[in-house]
Amino acid sequence: MLLELIKGVALLLSLCLLQGFNVRLCQGHKILQQIIAGLLFGGITVIGMMVPVHIAEGVIFDARSVILIMAGLFGGPAVAIGAGLIAGAYRFWLGGGGYPVGLATITTCVLLGLAYRRICRTGWIKNGPIELLLFGFVAHVIMVLIFTQLPASVLTTVMQDIALPYVFTFSLGTMILGLMMQDIVNRTNTELALHTSESRLRAIVQAIPDLMVIIDEDGHYIDVLPSTNHQLYEPALALIGKTLHSELPQENADKLLATVRDSIRLQQTQTIEYECDGVIGRRLVEGRAQPLGYTVNDKQVVVFLARDITDRKIKEDEIAYLAFYDPLTGLPNRRLLQDRLHQAMANSKRSGQRGALLFIDLDNFKTLNDTLGHDKGDLLLQQVATRIAECVRECDTVARLGGDEFVVMLEELSHIEEVAAAQAKMLGEKILVKLRHPYLIAGYEHNSSASIGITLFQAHQESSDELMKRADIAMYQAKSAGRNTLRFFDNKMQAIITSRAELENDLREGIRQQQLQLHYQPQVDANGQITGAEALVRWQHPLRGMISPAEFIPLAEESGLILALGDWVLYEACQQLRRWMEQPALAHLSLAVNISARQIHQPDFVDQILAAIHNADITPGSLKLELTESLLLEDTEDIIHKMTALKACGVGFSLDDFGTGYSSLAYLKRLPLDQLKIDQSFVRDLLTDPNDAAIASTIVTLAQSMGLNVIAEGVETEAQRQRLEELGCYAYQGYLFGRPAPAEMLSVTTSEKIA
Repeated sequence: MLLELIKGVALLLSLCLLQGFNVRLCQGHKILQQIIAGLLFGGITVIGMMVPVHIAEGVIFDARSVILIMAGLFGGPAVAIGAGLIAGAYRFWLGGGGYPVGLATITTCVLLGLAYRRICRTGWIKNGPIELLLFGFVAHVIMVLIFTQLPASVLTTVMQDIALPYVFTFSLGTMILGLMMQDIVNRTNTELALHTSESRLRAIVQAIPDLMVIIDEDGHYIDVLPSTNHQLYEPALALIGKTLHSELPQENADKLLATVRDSIRLQQTQTIEYECDGVIGRRLVEGRAQPLGYTVNDKQVVVFLARDITDRKIKEDEIAYLAFYDPLTGLPNRRLLQDRLHQAMANSKRSGQRGALLFIDLDNFKTLNDTLGHDKGDLLLQQVATRIAECVRECDTVARLGGDEFVVMLEELSHIEEVAAAQAKMLGEKILVKLRHPYLIAGYEHNSSASIGITLFQAHQESSDELMKRADIAMYQAKSAGRNTLRFFDNKMQAIITSRAELENDLREGIRQQQLQLHYQPQVDANGQITGAEALVRWQHPLRGMISPAEFIPLAEESGLILALGDWVLYEACQQLRRWMEQPALAHLSLAVNISARQIHQPDFVDQILAAIHNADITPGSLKLELTESLLLEDTEDIIHKMTALKACGVGFSLDDFGTGYSSLAYLKRLPLDQLKIDQSFVRDLLTDPNDAAIASTIVTLAQSMGLNVIAEGVETEAQRQRLEELGCYAYQGYLFGRPAPAEMLSVTTSEKIA
């Protein structure tokens, strides 16, 4: 009996082999795999029932329980149900008195297998040897309980001869078959994962544009990845079995083999760059050798990745060019010049030789851009760059800083300062002559010139930034000297520039800290009565003391601080007018405020004036704006428009320093003026110089003919006042009537005059 049961177990082992074959054959076809598995489990069950252990007519014992349990456990519902139907159909066909019990065991085994599958998947029980053995034992004990439903005539025989061997044999069979089926599942999953991983890796490798080869320590090509053709080697597969020296030039092959061996010896990645001939010509290649840690034919191997970096190098060169060279002229830019200047200063320290910086700025370049366009300006800059480069030596550097600014750095000049200066001057004059020659730009002849500033350097006596600043300062001195010339930097020039910069900073701080104040110089009529005043700004510096307006007003104009200063003066003047209006004795006074060119050219100039008047709540007619003739030379129409708008609101206008400028009478008659002011330069020599007297008389006559008032400034003596009165001028301003003073002093003077 035991022997018959063992035959059933052997039948189970054959099932494992067939199921393993089925899994491999139908991998990737789940439905087909389940159909075949159901047929296999069902078919083996039928075969087992064909060679059963016979107890009585219609009562048989076989290995169906183990097979159907495995069908449920490892095949799932579809396989288990399919196998159960096949087994059940065959058992029903066999018939006999035991077939109801046989059908019950088939159904129970299918359900037990599926239940155990469910329990294992939830993680409650592991599918290990002990668990399978216990499960098999429990399952076959249940089977024995089902056997109790057999006819009484055979039940005793079953319990005495079959039950115990049946339980223990098939419990062990359940464990063995379960482990074998588990091994098939694990191996299949592993093979599937490996296949998936291999496919993914192959796809990744195929997508890499680099050539990957396996090379041994003797330089033999062992394998090629990817296997497709590569632009570096065509075809790539043909490399397998060949050597580095048979495929590459001797020099490259030696370098690559040395890199491979270094990688194996050091057990780390080694890189190399080399040139080779590819499908599309000469290419630059970056190679990277990485040891793999195993041998092929007893030789260490590396994976060598060859990457074409030709395009990358071209891009890097382009980026470097854009970073260090001017794209318009091809000359070094400021960054590269600074680097070469540092090197030149270091070389100068070693050799003792001097160098020089020539700062070159084209004269009137803006005019060319404005008249012919920036494209023509670019053509001029390109020709200028070529001409300058033709004048220098190989060791010198020509750079473009931007716009129309160029710098020439001279090296290897004499160690004697005077000789080095003469050498730099000679080259500078050569450049000036070269740049004066006519240019042909888009078919038109154009003449240009340049101004050059020169400074010498030796070793690291000054920083590179300081040298550039000195050359720039010298260039502006050349501009001031009339252009088309050169100037050397000297320490006096530096002192002036430094002092000017310090004064500008102090002025900016002075405006912020309200160090400035307004003084007022009275304006009187022929009877000596004060009719108004002129507001004059004064600066009481905490360290420098009182600073003359002649010193800081021009600086404010150049630096742009005049706008902030002008706004402050206008605000303070209007507030002072308000204070005077609150005093009956002073309410009639007018106040003249000087307006700069920058102020009146502001788009919102009219709004600023009206806002100041509105904020102070004063009568517009009490405010008089003084303009100079030179102010009218630029954008006269815009100025007339703004003056007319303010005049309509009641604001008065006086033309200051009249007679010293170049204003056209045609424009003058269109200006909404109230007053002409005779400049003090004509008043000073009025009694001794007939020309000054004639000019003053002409101004008075002109004013009367145009219906304007006239006032003379700079009146210092009674004789001057009387002479002006004889000429018809009845309003005066000057030291004869009072110096500029704070508002309080003007109030006292006014009270005394009225008294």
